[in-house]
Amino acid sequence: MELQIISLLFLIFAIVIGFVKKINVGLVALGVALPLSMIGKIKPNVIFSGFPSKLFLTLLGTMFFFSILQENKTLEILSKKVVLLVGKRAYLVPIIIYIISYFLSAAGPGAISVQSIMVILAVSLAVEMKISIILMGALSILGAVGGTTSPIALTGIIVADLTSNMEVPQVVNSVFLGVSLANFICAIILYVFLKGYKIKIDIKATNENLKFNREQKISLVSLLFLIIVVVGFQYDVGLVSFFLSIILILLKVGDEKAAIKKIPWGVLILISGVSVLMNVTKTMGGIDLLADILSSMMNDKTAPSIIGLTAGLMSWFSSANGVVFPTLIPTVSKIVADIGGNISAIELIIAIVGGATVAGISPLSTGGSLILAAYSQETDSTEKDEQNLFAKLFITSFFVVIIITIFAFLGIFKIFS
Repeated sequence: MELQIISLLFLIFAIVIGFVKKINVGLVALGVALPLSMIGKIKPNVIFSGFPSKLFLTLLGTMFFFSILQENKTLEILSKKVVLLVGKRAYLVPIIIYIISYFLSAAGPGAISVQSIMVILAVSLAVEMKISIILMGALSILGAVGGTTSPIALTGIIVADLTSNMEVPQVVNSVFLGVSLANFICAIILYVFLKGYKIKIDIKATNENLKFNREQKISLVSLLFLIIVVVGFQYDVGLVSFFLSIILILLKVGDEKAAIKKIPWGVLILISGVSVLMNVTKTMGGIDLLADILSSMMNDKTAPSIIGLTAGLMSWFSSANGVVFPTLIPTVSKIVADIGGNISAIELIIAIVGGATVAGISPLSTGGSLILAAYSQETDSTEKDEQNLFAKLFITSFFVVIIITIFAFLGIFKIFS
């Protein structure tokens, strides 16, 4: 029991220190893995075995490919062309922002890459149209985090990796459908609550050159090829991404060095480092202890809502992909076994992923912080304005996390089990 408590405390320590000191949690996790293994008398090869090599290469491949498409502005122009099609139907702009973000994210790059484009575009349009920053920013984030649960996108890949040892059929597809539905309903509620349907401004085309050039046309063909090969023929998305990236570079469609710089290396370090520490923690029984603690507060009726709320709260202060999912998803099998009753592993996993992803609107998360940054760039905002926006983003994030918690409590995610 002592080793279980110590290992869990080390995990909590790594997360808290990373947040408080603004240090990548993955680096902290790698740093404390050695002393923890020494306390638990665990050999170094156990530490190294926790490195997620397949996941790392899969994510690196997809991030590199979409960094090329981001660097040559293919995704940006595609998004702007679609938005400009609405004309006088300006009330459709927030909806289109959501849809574009969702499908771009689901196609492969995931929320992080898509948010860096779509949040900036959404906030820029909101300022130009003089409409709600919260509405446009939140819908762009919800779209991105909803799409990222697809089997070929960032979160979908991570969930597949974390559940690979669980005997749960079709878990990735079930999570994708369940989270997409809950995410979509959250978007509708925000759209109505923030009166998006009342927007009546004529969107006019700017003087920007929105024609696809040779490089961008080739990039679009490669994106279509990626989707067909991965979805239709079940090839590994990472390997296909590396293959297409090399072709794009040889055709001089993208700048290799610029694309490498755009890869979110911090995310890769975060996910890999936490995976290493999680493996040591799991070996020492820390994950079983966490599952026991959560189980003691749950029954078969409240388990989905409690674990969904827990995921949302954790995601306000740490990475969903790098911390929340690797911490909570491994506890699911034991929670189901301990509680029994009418709950399933898939139901709990959907609640975890749903709660953690929608919390991305928080200004402490990547998406929310991008809204704040874009807002300060696009306007002559004062510190008071930014603090006001910070508070509104946090309230909005809390609101959608509560919606997911209610869905989980009502058993809506059970239909995907």
